[in-house]
Order: sequence, then structure tokens, then C-alpha cells
Amino acid sequence: MPKGLATVYDNLSTLLDAGVPLIRSLRTVSAGLRGRLQQVFLRVTGSVEKGMPLSDAISSNPKVFARLDVMIIHAAEESGNLAEALDMLGHWYEFSRRVKRRVISGLMLPVFIIHAAAFMVPLPRLIIAGWDVEAYFRSVLLTLAVPYILAGLIIGIMRFTPQTGIARRALEGFSLRIPLLGRALYNLALSRYCWIFHIASKAGMPITECSEMAANGTGNMAVADLFRGCTASVKAGNPFSDGLSPKLPAEFIEPWRIGEETGRLDEISKRLAEKNGEAAEFWFNQFAAWFPRVVYGALLLIMAFVVIYRCMALYGGVFSDL
Repeated sequence: MPKGLATVYDNLSTLLDAGVPLIRSLRTVSAGLRGRLQQVFLRVTGSVEKGMPLSDAISSNPKVFARLDVMIIHAAEESGNLAEALDMLGHWYEFSRRVKRRVISGLMLPVFIIHAAAFMVPLPRLIIAGWDVEAYFRSVLLTLAVPYILAGLIIGIMRFTPQTGIARRALEGFSLRIPLLGRALYNLALSRYCWIFHIASKAGMPITECSEMAANGTGNMAVADLFRGCTASVKAGNPFSDGLSPKLPAEFIEPWRIGEETGRLDEISKRLAEKNGEAAEFWFNQFAAWFPRVVYGALLLIMAFVVIYRCMALYGGVFSDL
């Protein structure tokens, strides 16, 4: 997401809520932007001035606007509730940016420690066996090669795995099993589902279309599968909630069922979106806090092993000489 997009959505929402027409709001916001983001919004404004819906205008810039943005704005245009949708997107991206910043800050120190350890781990050997600059830097490079190769493999798998299919489903299912991070991703996907369903429902879309659109916007195929039975349940003449997977927590299913029975499903879905969004942020914070500790522990074990191994090798050589 380009920096500043959350602020743009928030400003657009404020202007629209104050009664400013869409085109004038877009012009006002565009004038306050700089660089690439300004150029993009100038193009979007020009397209809207020619009569194109805002959702179609932003869909022409997929590198800037996510599919989630297009779906929510399209649903909001159908309902005439664009100001609220943009406000929601602004809060969503602010939340995403906050989580990303928290995770990155939590990873910076472990990355520094890994590089520092790469220079420290070979020291016992140098002290025991004598100084060899070439051997020392070769050992440093070999030590750093392991985390860099692992990181490259992870990034490559995530980037080049097809967005749909068995491989993607398996990858995203595996990600949910990662301690702490998996809980965060799970709650984040539930929050996305509920937000999209809420907006689509308020737009007056059929409940089956709401569910399909929301499932496609979860960002995790394994979580989306938990809602696949809802459409079939409605088409069979049964309640929507009967199609919810029993793997979903009871604190999700029961409020949803009550919302459906009382006709307040749009309100309940919004509450569930907010609740799961808060839970996702909590678990992301926990992951960012615990991950460095795991790295520290692993590094200490590795260094202890190297020192013990080198000492045993040294003493073994001494005793063999005797």
C-alpha cells in the first residue's frame, strides 16, 4: 500500500460526509498529495469526471489499490454509503500500517543480533586455533548464508505460489499453524470477511453474493473455506448460519445466528469485524514481542554448542598428544 493512502481515504470520507460532491472531493484531496500518489488520484479524478464509477476508476490501478478496496467501494456505490466505506478503509489501512510497523520494529533487533552473532560465533575457534582472517570471514559468510537462504525461500514461495489452487490453500493453511502469527492471520481473515459482508449487506446485495464477495476478500483460502457452505445452505432454503463451518469458534457462530434471526446481521457483522480486528492486532503484537526472544534463545544455544565443541576438540587434541 502506498504511504498516505489511509489518510487519503479518511480525508475523502470527511469531505463526502460534509456534503462535498465526489468529484470536488477528489480534486481537493489530489491537490494535497505529492509524487506517485498524486498522479494516480489525478487519473482517478479524470476518469470519474468522464462518468466512470469510482470503483472502476481505481481498479485501473491495481498496483496502488487492492482488490479489497475495489470490492468495498463498489458495494458502497450501490448503497450510496460511500463516505462510511471510505472511512472504514481508512481505519483498515491505518490498522494494517500499525501492525506492519509493530512487526518490523520487533524484527529489527533480531536481525541485528543475527548479524552480530555471525561475527561472534567464529571467535572461539580463532582464539583456540589461531588467527586466520580468510577463514574467519568465510565462517561469517557461511553463518549468514543460512538465514538469508531461508528468508529467500520463504519470500519466493509466498510470491510465486499461484493465488488460487491446492498449493496456495496448503500454504495459507500452514501459515495458520504458526504459533501466535497463525492466530493473528486467522483473526485478520475473519475481520476482513465480516467487514466486506457488512458493507455488501448494507448495499442491499443478496446474502449469497455478500458471502461470496466476503469469502474472496478474506486473504486466506483456508479461512474462506469455512464460509463456502453458506451459499449452498441458503440455496437449499436453510438459514445462512447453518452453512458456517463448525470449525469456527462458538463466539463467532452464535452472534451471527442471533443477528440473522433478529434481522440485525449487518450490525452484528460489523461488531464481529471490529472484535476480530482487535484480536488480530493483539496477536500480531504478541508475535512481535516473542519472536526476538526465540531468536535470542536459538543464538545462545548455537554459540554454546560451538564453544563446547571447540573446547572438546582442543582438549581432545591435547590429550591425544599426551
